[in-house]
Amino acid sequence: MFPVTLDGMIAVYLVGILCALFFAWLAAEVFRKGRENRRRKDFVICGICDHVFEDPSSHDLAECPRCGAMNERERIFEI
Repeated sequence: MFPVTLDGMIAVYLVGILCALFFAWLAAEVFRKGRENRRRKDFVICGICDHVFEDPSSHDLAECPRCGAMNERERIFEI
């Protein structure tokens, strides 16, 4: 066995706890982003009237319920 000081043990435990918290936070962020991307893929913004609506179909074009314009699906970016 090798001698271990109290300071060394405390440092090892703190580093271990901080690493575990960091990886738990990282996993939560990855899962949150995945859920957010799945939720947002159905949202479409009309290019004519700026109406945001949900279209769960898988067609490339979606018709705006407000003005009737056909819109291409684009990825929605938040500022």
